[in-house]
Parts: sequence; C-alpha cells; structure tokens
Amino acid sequence: MLVLGVDSSTDYLAVAVCDGPVVRAESTILAERRHAERIVEVIDRTVSDAGTRLADLELLAVTVGPGSFTGLRIGVSTMKGLAAGAGLPLVGVSTLDAMTRQIDATDGLICPLLDARMDEVYGAVYRYDAGRREIARAATVGPVEMLLDGLERPVLVFGEGATAYAGRIAQCCPNYREAPAQLSHPRGSAVAQEALAAVAAGANADAALVRPVYLRQSQPEEARRRAREEATA
Repeated sequence: MLVLGVDSSTDYLAVAVCDGPVVRAESTILAERRHAERIVEVIDRTVSDAGTRLADLELLAVTVGPGSFTGLRIGVSTMKGLAAGAGLPLVGVSTLDAMTRQIDATDGLICPLLDARMDEVYGAVYRYDAGRREIARAATVGPVEMLLDGLERPVLVFGEGATAYAGRIAQCCPNYREAPAQLSHPRGSAVAQEALAAVAAGANADAALVRPVYLRQSQPEEARRRAREEATA
C-alpha cells in the first residue's frame, strides 16, 4: 500500500512516502514556526521524489498529538484537505506510538519523550515482549520523574525530551539508556508504518474522525484557568 506519512508535532516537519515497509522518499526539515508555509511544498517535493503522484497514493497518515498545538493543527488540517480533495482515506496516529517505529525493539522498555516546555515532557512507556508492543505507562504530560520513577527494568529513552532533561532522567532512573540523537524527532516513515499497522488492525480511516489530541491546555488557556481560580479563591 502506498502511503504518505506526515508529522508536524515538533519544530521539525517530517514527510515520507512508503510502499508498504519500503521507504520511497523521505524529507525532514527544521520548520520552527513556519509549518504552515512549508508543509505543502515539502509534501509535493517528497511525493515527486518518490516517483509518484498524490492521486496514486492509497492512504494518508498524520500525527494527532501530543506535540505543538499549532503544529498539530496545521498538520491535521492540511492532511484533511488533501484527503478531501483526492478522495483518500486518512488515519490519525499518536506521535509517541509512531516514534516507537523508529526503534528496532523486540524485548524491554522504551520511552519516547517530547519536550513539552515549562520543565515538562510528553511521553509514554512501552513494553516489548517478543516484538509485541504494549503500553506500560500511558501517554501523559508532566515532569519526567512522574513518568520514569519506579521503573524496575532498564528503559531506552529517546526524543528531544530525553536530550533536554538528561540530567533529571539520570537521577530518577539511573538504569536508563539513551538512543542516538538522530532519533530525537518523529519521522514521516514511522508515521506511515504506524498507520499501516493501524489499518491492518481495523482502524477507521475516515478523515472526518481525525482531530488533534492535546494532553494539556495551551498556555493562554492555562493562564485563563489560573486567573479564574485566583479570582474565585
């Protein structure tokens, strides 16, 4: 199945075209706050580099969170527009679930971490048993200690959050290992592979159902909530 995978949940923009497990073309750029300006251009270039056309694709995939509020909205809205225009199915996948596809894990614990700012991370812990993935600790946002404290087995951590909070991770989880820096951000090919697995497991590919999933309120929303609490205290 020919699938286009897109991630815009971080400062990077990642796009890939995969034919089943084979990566036909992949692009990753540092978009910072220019996702809206660059996303269509990068998608078009990657599809062209794959030697295909949007009309030839069979499935679209996009990460729905956690991650940057603005980045997620841009990625989801762009992919829903492409799905509607081309009449293609669209699958939304967890950013953290997709990141696990970047690790060749068969046994043990792995933990993808994204920097959520404000001294917090987005993360989850996954357990692998003979190659089968299970959720050991569900996706959450908070201090890295909340996610990693008390793990009795060694855990492989990776992602920009692992780099940003390496000192704190070492203190709360001394038996951790950190994956190479090139795995710090989600890849478009990982998004595509997660979507293919989801479809094989029976996931609904109705584009109308795809929405960003936020694990916390945006900073302006959080400020308004705190102001209301202080006003009524």
